[in-house]
Amino acid sequence: MHRGSLKTIATITPRPAKQDWSFWLGAFEGFWILLFAALIAWRRPDTPQMRLLSLWLAAFVLTGATLVFSAPWAWLYILFSGINTVAAPLAVALLAAFAGCFGQPLSRPRRMAQSLCYAFAAIYIAISAAGVVGIITLQFDPLTFLWGLAGLAFVTAAVLMAVTCGVLAIAVSRGVERQQAVWTLVPLAVFFCYFLLNTIATSLWPSHANALVANIVSTLVLLAVPVALTYAALSRRLLDVGFFLNRAAVFTIVSTIVIGAFILVEWAAGAWLTSASHAATSVIGAGVALGLGLSMRYIHLYVDRFVDRVLFRKRHEDEAAVRRFAHESSYITDRSILLERAVRAVKQHAHAAEATILVQDGAAAFASAESDGTRTVASENDPGILALRAWHKPLDLASLGADSALRGEFAFPMLSRGTLMGVLVCGAKIDGEAYAPDESEAVLALARGVGAALDVISAHELHPSDLVLTKLNAIHDDMRREVAELREDLKRLPHA
Repeated sequence: MHRGSLKTIATITPRPAKQDWSFWLGAFEGFWILLFAALIAWRRPDTPQMRLLSLWLAAFVLTGATLVFSAPWAWLYILFSGINTVAAPLAVALLAAFAGCFGQPLSRPRRMAQSLCYAFAAIYIAISAAGVVGIITLQFDPLTFLWGLAGLAFVTAAVLMAVTCGVLAIAVSRGVERQQAVWTLVPLAVFFCYFLLNTIATSLWPSHANALVANIVSTLVLLAVPVALTYAALSRRLLDVGFFLNRAAVFTIVSTIVIGAFILVEWAAGAWLTSASHAATSVIGAGVALGLGLSMRYIHLYVDRFVDRVLFRKRHEDEAAVRRFAHESSYITDRSILLERAVRAVKQHAHAAEATILVQDGAAAFASAESDGTRTVASENDPGILALRAWHKPLDLASLGADSALRGEFAFPMLSRGTLMGVLVCGAKIDGEAYAPDESEAVLALARGVGAALDVISAHELHPSDLVLTKLNAIHDDMRREVAELREDLKRLPHA
């Protein structure tokens, strides 16, 4: 370095930057969100709504990773830039698509907001892609495209449209669906809105202090996403959390037993065979490991039973009670008693606040048995009845809107020989949670058992064999009596 006649030689040694607590907290939050994405993709892959949420979480974390980590090679830096070009607007578009899964069918304003979000995100991808091309070719200034006002305007418009989709989805959702929408959409929308405000603020007032404060606040705001998802999973049944708690408890207990047994046997062998050679000790250790490996299956089996009986006893007892009534219902011969006990079983063991059974009322309608003015009647062309007759599987009534006369959370078909004998409508649960998959399967088994019992009772009512025999006996007695009277009349007649 030269300054006038002064010459100074300085040696610069690059060192990795010292990461503070915000970096490690952000990394922990990213892994936390990725864990949710993996669990959702593994446990709920058949639900479009959950697939979108899993993909959104992955794109969200991928966007943050490409912004935080620096690349030591030029090609890797270009790859990160290309990934961020697609991942960031894709996360915004997926938020709008995920919001469209609530409160279906979509109204015209919701479809318009969703389409505008997709269009703005696509334009931003095109602008950012031009910036990446500028980085590669150096033929023009890439910052004009990557950090220019045009790209910022389009990404702002896309985020606002995605937030609008979320607000409209929450407004039209009802019951448990609204709770799930609030606890999943609001944290994501809040983070996006803060990200926009932070980007605009740092662009207008760039300084090291502002960037440092914005980084700390961004880390804290990002923490709201996994926390809200955890609450939604635990309290609002976004996932079947019981399954994961069960597996975690089983894995923890099995690991503790195996590791503890191995340490105990190793210690005992070492205390008893102090004078043994190293080869003998190695053979004993291998034998212990082999024995524990062969017994792992039996250990896992008994631990699994123990966890089910201790930690999830009430849940399994309720499910068993519902399935037990599904089997016993085929032996009930009175229609009113059958329907009354079925409703009672659903309320008591499935914890439904309300439950109603609609049975065939004439040739073209299904009606409930209430007589206090709250009787529900649905025609055979009702959207809910048509869906149950066509698909023979439980129906989420929130997807029908106001077009159906069926009111509640889910409707279960009561089938027998392919014919819809009735409909079991379950309202929201007393504790406000959603129905777990095993609960829904048990209630479906109950509905099918009651449907088969209704078919048998109806067949007896239409073709009672004992009534036919009674009528034939009565006709036979009447004919004998008339023949006897006719003989008496003939005896009293004068002989010709």
